[in-house]
Order: sequence, then C-alpha cells, then structure tokens
Amino acid sequence: KRTAINVGKPSGTLVDLIRSEHEGCMDDPSRCLFVGDRLDTDVKFGVDNGMKSLLVMTGVTTADMMIRLGEGSDEEPLPDFIAPFVGIMAKE
Repeated sequence: KRTAINVGKPSGTLVDLIRSEHEGCMDDPSRCLFVGDRLDTDVKFGVDNGMKSLLVMTGVTTADMMIRLGEGSDEEPLPDFIAPFVGIMAKE
C-alpha cells in the first residue's frame, strides 16, 4: 500500500521539489515572485515559503472578496502585489 503525499499548493513539499530540480532557484526565496489567482493556494504558498506573491484577478478571487477579507487571514493571506492579469508584466 502506498502513502499519498500532497505536493500541491500550498504544500511545502512542492518547494522541496522545486529546490531539488532547479539548483539555486530557491537560495533566497524573498527574491522569488509566486504568481497565481487564488489566495488560499497560490498566495498562501508564496507567503508560507518566504516568497513575494502576485495575485492576478483573472481567477476565482474577486475584488469584492478582497474587500471583505480586510487584513487577510492565515488561510487567505493578502498578496504583496495585485495585477488585473499576468500579461500586464510583459514588455510591449
């Protein structure tokens, strides 16, 4: 019988996998930006692992949800940055 291992966001196991596959990538997590569209998985993953986080508003998280959340919570932390969509970071 096999034991299940959760490697999805926000699991720290995923960070360990990234570190093992990409040498030097996570030497200083504070210099990494994790981008996602969910507070409870993507942003939490970044926060829990010492990274900066960017929330893009193209997924489940809405502006109304952000307003209701106020200062955030352990389960739904606030991101460091918010953008309407990830393409806004692309150079034209």
